[in-house]
Amino acid sequence: MAVPIQQLTNHVDDSVGPKYQPPWEFLPTDTNTGVGGKYIYIGYILGDSNPVTSINFVAYNEQQSNPPSGWQWTGQDLKQGAGGKYIYMVWKIGETGNKPITALQLLVTNQSTPPAITGYTSINQDLNQGAGGPYIWPYYSTTISMQKKVEAILTKT
Repeated sequence: MAVPIQQLTNHVDDSVGPKYQPPWEFLPTDTNTGVGGKYIYIGYILGDSNPVTSINFVAYNEQQSNPPSGWQWTGQDLKQGAGGKYIYMVWKIGETGNKPITALQLLVTNQSTPPAITGYTSINQDLNQGAGGPYIWPYYSTTISMQKKVEAILTKT
């Protein structure tokens, strides 16, 4: 059984990443891929208590100081420094009747609509809206597990 996503965050940096920050894991795709700006990554922690049950990405013409009513967020503009729309990741936790979200992914593509990915539901919000560059389509799953990251320590002999 897939372990749900319990917490979400963003990591912002001036250089490519994402940086290793236990206990957080990060999607490897920069939300500013192809458009400059800050390097911004979506982070998550897996766990069974209070799982994320809804996720969305919303675009605005102006910077926002509060999430939409009933939603949580980090307040991080996913397009920081790249122009275009102000785009925020928002989510809800522990909703009755909604399945826990178990996986997220971002697809960078030249396709103007999100292509189907087996086991995932697309979120119809291009993360590069108004900034140019490739389309970045977010997806979530309630059945697929996040891929385990394999850490390796290399030593010279």
